[in-house]
Amino acid sequence: MIGSIFFDELYKQFSWYDSVFTPAVEKCSNEFFFEGFEYKLASVSTNMNVLSQNETFFVTKVKISAKNDVYIRISQDAINVILDKVLGKNNKRFELTEVTELEARIITAFNDFIYETIAPNFTIEPNRRYNEILHLTYFVKSASSDDAAKFIISVPKDILSPVMPEEKPPRFEDKDFASSLVEVDLIVGNTTIPLADVKKLDIGDIVLFDNSSSSEMTLVCENIVQKFKIRPNEKIIEPYDMSGGNDMDNTNTNLWDSIQVDMSAEFDKVKVTLGELKSIEEGLIVDLCSVYDNKISLKVGGKLVASGELVIINDRFGVKIDSINDAEPQIAESNAEHTDTPAAEGEGQEDFDYSDFEVEDNNG
Repeated sequence: MIGSIFFDELYKQFSWYDSVFTPAVEKCSNEFFFEGFEYKLASVSTNMNVLSQNETFFVTKVKISAKNDVYIRISQDAINVILDKVLGKNNKRFELTEVTELEARIITAFNDFIYETIAPNFTIEPNRRYNEILHLTYFVKSASSDDAAKFIISVPKDILSPVMPEEKPPRFEDKDFASSLVEVDLIVGNTTIPLADVKKLDIGDIVLFDNSSSSEMTLVCENIVQKFKIRPNEKIIEPYDMSGGNDMDNTNTNLWDSIQVDMSAEFDKVKVTLGELKSIEEGLIVDLCSVYDNKISLKVGGKLVASGELVIINDRFGVKIDSINDAEPQIAESNAEHTDTPAAEGEGQEDFDYSDFEVEDNNG
């Protein structure tokens, strides 16, 4: 739980702070009170993070030089845990606004003792002002109780000299997992198409994707979005005469039908090896011949419209449609026996519904 711009640095140093300061805090507690408290370092941060928000703290300030201080903050809940253990369980909950002189002396003396114990780890330049503060946030609980609360030790970051952990060589290399499979999305391309043409799609039609290249695809794997070069598969090149224009009948279409919508073409989920994924990351040309045999989905607004086979026309990808996702639900013949029978789960549902694009006709 580390929140600062020094995330990587503090993450690596966390074990050092834990090994140096946690035993010192436990030693102070055991000697000042008695054994029976457990301490766990929860956060190392250069910001007062969310762990300290909405909490009330008893603060002890220790001046370490003319320009710098160390702060030890014990939360109200942590004081309750400590005092209940030291002075006996009290039916009245401790409130900082009602702290007695005895309670304040006990807490202050404990904080001072902690500082004296950890001070040998500090290297202080008397005339230097340290602006960046490091906060060590601990959870404390009594071994006889499940209640846990926190206290924070805040010290200037530069008076500490943490030891960076020794870098160990990795036990495995990327090549050890080259044959492992990972599930990815492969996006072929996209185009804009009039809504009227979407409605008229039929089996055997070919949709050509203007924003595509037969030598390039886009891979999506979790937070990775990567364009990559591929070797075109000559088997799917289809001779096609584009000079004849669009054969679809666009007569009698209204303004609504002429609206252009975005259509994308993408493979169903496919699996590639980590070796191929690594090659894609390094910008190498990838051979994905096995992928070409998979079904391609045509989607509008994220909804399935049709599916088919990948083809290449004039160095661009297209899809030869072999199935249409019918927008009209299948209605069985009605009869008395089935009038009140509920539909099975998923029955009568479709991914794409052209009514999503309809508007009310005020003229008819």
